[in-house]
Amino acid sequence: MELDDLKAGWAALDRRMAALELAVATKGAAAGVRAELMPLRWGQAAQAVFGLAVAMGAGSFWVEHRDAAGPLVAGLLLHAYGIAMIIAAARNLFLAARASASAPVVELQARVAALRAWRIREGRWFGIIGCFMWVPMVVWAFALLGVDIVRAAPLFMGLQVLAAFVCLGVFFVLSRLQKLPEGRSVRRARERLDEVARFTAGGPA
Repeated sequence: MELDDLKAGWAALDRRMAALELAVATKGAAAGVRAELMPLRWGQAAQAVFGLAVAMGAGSFWVEHRDAAGPLVAGLLLHAYGIAMIIAAARNLFLAARASASAPVVELQARVAALRAWRIREGRWFGIIGCFMWVPMVVWAFALLGVDIVRAAPLFMGLQVLAAFVCLGVFFVLSRLQKLPEGRSVRRARERLDEVARFTAGGPA
């Protein structure tokens, strides 16, 4: 066998090995993303259950307190909040499932990017709403004790609203300092895909 034939044989073998490694890496990308996103999926399932409980409890509460403006508004707000939690969890689970499905690495990167964008946007809105949502929870708690706290202590409730605005200011400061706005699971899934993408970029043409 001539030297050129030997070199050609080795080159062909290298290409086949590189192609095999590339196929293994690509196939494992979806499984890796699925594993990294598992905590997120469990957390969102729990959020959906909690949101359902809040929506059901608040729904029955405001129906029973239709004659009192304060408890009625508080119940409606909490009812809407519970429904929003369910919808947000459902979207997270949908996007996580898409990001975990078998697909080319580039497509998986786009899906994880979509999940990341949604998580950041969702976290911002729920953070803002959460600063105020405990105010109707206070109204709800007192109403369960038979006290319409809005009528009985309007100054107290005004202070609660003022505290909510202070909470909002703190949230904006902390959100700017937060290094992982999308959450740890999404960040690790994105990093895993980036590693596979770097490998595939150096693979065979």
